[in-house]
Amino acid sequence: MFSWLPWLRLAPRPERGQHSLSCVRRSSSEENMQFDVNGVSYLAVGSYLWLSNHLSRLDDGHVYRSEFLVGLILINTKSTRQDITPEAQNYLRNLGNKWQSVGEIVTPTEVLISGPYLYMDKVLRKVYRLQSDIQRAFMAATRPDLSETSFRTVNAGGDPYQCLSIAVPHRVTSPDLPFSAPRVAVKDCYFLKGLKNSLCNSAYYDAMPPAPFTATVVDSLIKDGALVLGLTKLSTLIGREEPTESVDFQTSFNPRGDGYQSPAGSSSGSAVAVAAYDWIDCAIGTDTSGSGRRPALVNGVWQFRPSHNPRYLDGLVKTYDRFDTPCAFARNLSILKHVAQSWLNTRVPNQFRTRQYSIIYPLDYLPVDNQQQMTLIDEFVSDMEKALSAETLRVSIRDIWKIRHPPEACESLDEYLEDVVTGTFYHAYYHAFGEFRQRYGEQHDQQPPYVIPFVRRRWAKGAAVSESQHLDATSRMEVYRQWLLDNIFYANGKETLIILPIANVAPNYRDEASPSPDNQSAFDQLFLSPILGAPDISIPIGEVSYHSKITEREEFLPVLVNVVGAPGTDLSLLEAVEKVMKFSKRPLSVRTGKRMF
Repeated sequence: MFSWLPWLRLAPRPERGQHSLSCVRRSSSEENMQFDVNGVSYLAVGSYLWLSNHLSRLDDGHVYRSEFLVGLILINTKSTRQDITPEAQNYLRNLGNKWQSVGEIVTPTEVLISGPYLYMDKVLRKVYRLQSDIQRAFMAATRPDLSETSFRTVNAGGDPYQCLSIAVPHRVTSPDLPFSAPRVAVKDCYFLKGLKNSLCNSAYYDAMPPAPFTATVVDSLIKDGALVLGLTKLSTLIGREEPTESVDFQTSFNPRGDGYQSPAGSSSGSAVAVAAYDWIDCAIGTDTSGSGRRPALVNGVWQFRPSHNPRYLDGLVKTYDRFDTPCAFARNLSILKHVAQSWLNTRVPNQFRTRQYSIIYPLDYLPVDNQQQMTLIDEFVSDMEKALSAETLRVSIRDIWKIRHPPEACESLDEYLEDVVTGTFYHAYYHAFGEFRQRYGEQHDQQPPYVIPFVRRRWAKGAAVSESQHLDATSRMEVYRQWLLDNIFYANGKETLIILPIANVAPNYRDEASPSPDNQSAFDQLFLSPILGAPDISIPIGEVSYHSKITEREEFLPVLVNVVGAPGTDLSLLEAVEKVMKFSKRPLSVRTGKRMF
């Protein structure tokens, strides 16, 4: 059954020179449901083939239904006039059309966006289908309206207990948009003007004010026509949190495998939403030290992390501005390309040019323990070699450092990087929440806010770092960063791509303790792209089987590979990956549900 949620707002009108073909369904209460087809003036209005094609594009299986064709309205502007041809009349009657009406708009001022409408009391009102968030991916549902200057929540429960209803609009299609505008979910650490952020922590939601503006990376997508459906869950205070560690809010449910695998963090809700719901096209998360890549792996979706840019942090609750960056999750590569182009503010297709490539296969991180996973990774590397005519260099970064380390550094890379994460990231993480702790104390008689034990331990480590220790760790990290660029990325004059595993693929049940690490090495593969400020993309390449203790049968876990490019090579990285996928005839999309393919 469909649930319809009308909004009491007059819909905008078509621009001058446009026609709008509108269809109305009369309900039993004599209310009318209407949908509009934009851009008729650019095509043959009466063409059967055009109608068939356009109606098939409208029917995305979520909001539009053929019942909206019971009545039909053709809206003309003063400058142009066309009626429906007999051929199209017959076609519409076969689809159930009962009546038609022709109207005229003389001085329209706004574009009427395609989609179902409720027509009542001579007013058009938008129609949404309510979808239940059965995977508990969302913190809040929003009213997805392009014209709103600030956001409002939709306070409706879903059919299953303890879940929200998400108001899903009809997908916007318009010749004026560079892309079929995506439906987007946003991690609950980005500002949406007028809404409060929670960071999945009750004390934070209590203490902090509503967002004064909408985050830059979200706003750029909205300007391209994207519709924001809501805020998604995350690991509390943008840290790391497994399901058994969650206290204030239940962790989202990973739809892959047996349904009881950890969704990882911190961008768990965003990745779950994309993996579970075909009515969402993409979700925005963050990645500081794997917060996007780990959820992409275990939830089996594409993920793109751009080159670092301070502009991307405007309107983001930050933890460490040198590592923090947005990331995008999607089920297909084309959506990631659209997001990247929006963030980079370019609409010119980046044509693939002939380049010389070098592939780095780091023996420090490969192979992993799972042999099925390694087979899939090695097959992908082989496809990269063929598609890009590239040479693969199997090298150890540690060994190269030992031979060509900077003169001020010791021979052991692990020793040189010791405590760098604590002195930089943990230090910044503690101080990033100073305002929150102060606000909460002032509002609650100096009582400290509740945070989970992991956050308390990380804060304690960060607070213990002196300023001199912080400066020393930052200096060593910068030396390492420049050394990587000089000796790995720019050493041979070719465009270098590094192949990385995100983690060893193995069952991680949500009812089993999986302690988050208290100490992390800056040499961990998850810190490579943050330290470099480089783009990377996580690519679904296959699945591995396991025997589930939940279902007591064979299930499958996703396998992704992470490809890192040099800073500033975002679009060329995406182009290279697309070329590899097409050359090797690999799927460019994953599906929702238990399995990716």
